[in-house]
Amino acid sequence: MSQQPLQLSQQGHTVSLRVEPLDDAEMEVSRGDVYAALSNINANQFFIFENAIDSALEVLNSDSASNISVEPKTIIIAEKRSATLIVKTSPDLMTASMTIVGAYGGNRMTAKELLSALKDNHIIKGIRKVQLQELLTKGQSLVSGEKLTLTVAFGKPAENGTDSQFKPLVEDISQRVLRPQHKADGTVDMLNLGEMVTVTISQAIMRRMPATPGVVGFNVIGNDLDCVAGQEVPFTVGDGTAISDNNENLLVATKSGIPLITKNGMQVDDALIVKGVNATTGHINFDGSVVVQGDVTSGMKVTATGNISVSGFVELAELNAGGDVVVINGVIGKPQHSNDGHLACYIKAKGKVTSKFAQYVDIDAGSNVELSLHALHCHIRSQGEVIVLDQFKRHGTLSGGIIEAAYSVKALNIGALAGTPTEISAFSKCYDLRNQLNDTFKLLEDEQIQKNKIREVELKLLQIPSTKRPSELVTKVMETKEKHVNKMSSLKEHYRSLQSEYEEVRGAVSIAALNHFFSGVSCRLERLTMNVNEEHGPCSIKYSANKLEIIPL
Repeated sequence: MSQQPLQLSQQGHTVSLRVEPLDDAEMEVSRGDVYAALSNINANQFFIFENAIDSALEVLNSDSASNISVEPKTIIIAEKRSATLIVKTSPDLMTASMTIVGAYGGNRMTAKELLSALKDNHIIKGIRKVQLQELLTKGQSLVSGEKLTLTVAFGKPAENGTDSQFKPLVEDISQRVLRPQHKADGTVDMLNLGEMVTVTISQAIMRRMPATPGVVGFNVIGNDLDCVAGQEVPFTVGDGTAISDNNENLLVATKSGIPLITKNGMQVDDALIVKGVNATTGHINFDGSVVVQGDVTSGMKVTATGNISVSGFVELAELNAGGDVVVINGVIGKPQHSNDGHLACYIKAKGKVTSKFAQYVDIDAGSNVELSLHALHCHIRSQGEVIVLDQFKRHGTLSGGIIEAAYSVKALNIGALAGTPTEISAFSKCYDLRNQLNDTFKLLEDEQIQKNKIREVELKLLQIPSTKRPSELVTKVMETKEKHVNKMSSLKEHYRSLQSEYEEVRGAVSIAALNHFFSGVSCRLERLTMNVNEEHGPCSIKYSANKLEIIPL
């Protein structure tokens, strides 16, 4: 190799090797010899053209006695390269990254080059100086050809505005009508349940927070990302309420009574307050809300168009409310049925039902059923969820009986150690959603039939010379066609929306036990069933790949 010296260019940028076949007396040159020679002239950090070295070795080690004449030539086998930079943006232009490739004996990356590259790639917003400094600092220690990539610019997604929000200014009676009061020493007096939640004329009962406009976002090349402004939602002005004359975002009471929270508004019901319901008071049927500051005893009935609130117990009685039912202590029945087929203790509410516990009770709720201690041997039908759990998640046993929920069922413990038979059906809402899907699909089919008929009429019209076509008929056909096209488009969108809702709810519903799931429980989600034959720890039963699975929590 000594007779085949490497030549460094005048500027020191390239290394070349003059090659011609070696004499017979000279030893064959290897790749290692070339590398060693590069090191001797301090060019071992240069970018090496491996293919060029292959070509050079082929000539050097060729047979000099061959009849084929090989002219001496100079081959560039290495060159000095400065650090290079690769800039990439994500497809949505929300991030930009930089990759430094370590220098091959050349200049390292400079801050000026980084900034110029950003400018050349039109990256002007969301640039993080800390990341740029880190990239520059770490880039100085890269070995030849080593790569370092960091994300250096971040766009900001648009923040859509929020719709009007509604904040009750009075306590939600459905959550807790009466609550134990604090004493002066900080302890709680369990016998003092406090005053009933009532409002007076002109009292502010709900505040509306106006819709927000949202915040415009941007991408790394500086384009604004539009946001969607929130919608102004009007108050739902219920009976006994009105919008304040002084503040359009304030709802006030126009009469004294019990406040009931509704969607986007409130109403104020007349209230009947009684110490208890028993043989001396007789049955109660009231147009408004009923507050029982005591117990509802065996055989009694309470009917109200508003809420029914009971501070004591309900025992073998019947409650029927147009709103919510709240029983502070608990509901007690017996394993016997009345003449109408219900259990002897029956609660029906168009809203939700809340109590500490229920045993041997027939409950029919238009919303959630929430019990904090236990539900034993009950028949519960809920158009919302069934939740048997206290706020600290320390109590809540659901055992025995039949539970039917439109959505999910959740408790601390489900079933009992003794294997008490318990039937739970969740996601009964599926039947309503499927019926809506089927009805919408049938409407789509009907529209398609009508559209086809219009098409037939249209084709017949086209067979008539344009000068002889009745203009009124042509206009009517085109208007009818457009009407059916628009109707089909609307139905398709509605069908997709229902299908999306169905899939979303189907994937979210579950039957969950946060502590123990005992054997003897029969579970049903839509059309699928599962019998729990052994005890499990915290788990939920959910849809997974079109079957039911027990998934640990």
